[in-house]
Amino acid sequence: MFASLLSLALVALPLVSAAAAPKPGIILIGDSTVATGAGWGPGFCKDTTGLATCTDLAVSGTTVISWQHQPTEYNAFLKACTVPNTFATIQFGHNDQKIYNTTVYGANLNTFAKLVKAKGCTPVIITSLARRNFKSAHVPDDILEPYAQEAISVANALKLTYLDLHQASLTYITKLGSTLSYEFNLDGTDHTHLDPMGQAYFGRMVADLLIAKLPTLKSFIVPNATMTKAEANGTL
Repeated sequence: MFASLLSLALVALPLVSAAAAPKPGIILIGDSTVATGAGWGPGFCKDTTGLATCTDLAVSGTTVISWQHQPTEYNAFLKACTVPNTFATIQFGHNDQKIYNTTVYGANLNTFAKLVKAKGCTPVIITSLARRNFKSAHVPDDILEPYAQEAISVANALKLTYLDLHQASLTYITKLGSTLSYEFNLDGTDHTHLDPMGQAYFGRMVADLLIAKLPTLKSFIVPNATMTKAEANGTL
């Protein structure tokens, strides 16, 4: 009789533990290509469901270093990371490449990713969104590409998940061509930042890249088969 009761109790324990597991949360850290108003962040958060939070803490014009001196966003990050099962995506590069070489950028990113982990969040490094600057049928990526590769190197060194948004977005806009790609431009002539349609498309791209690397988050992403297929095929 006692053995039977003990067996039932042991079977029940994992169910109690699973029920008590906190819902995941996601905070987005980065520059203007992630931020509300001009980046993919709002589109990504619209594609989520059931998360504890999806909060865009990106700040326009920031680097890995200068973002940490934004008191409102930095304090929100610290608070969010006290909540278990919170992921923090980190995407910089657009402004860093104007100030730092890749070695300094990589060192800064390495230090910050370690800080994010130490504060309790799970860091996810994202490479920079490609600029839609066409020359003929091709987009030259010689400026951002080395920084994207440095970000991947940092992620590998720290054994962190990374999403290669730079390559994915570059592949997509190359398939689209300049005319269709420029429909994502903010204010018509801004080839870096995103209008609402661009926010939706590249937010979806990040969502798909995320669940490919972290399938445990799949149930928290609203599927959009039409947009996912369009991005794979290079169409709108």
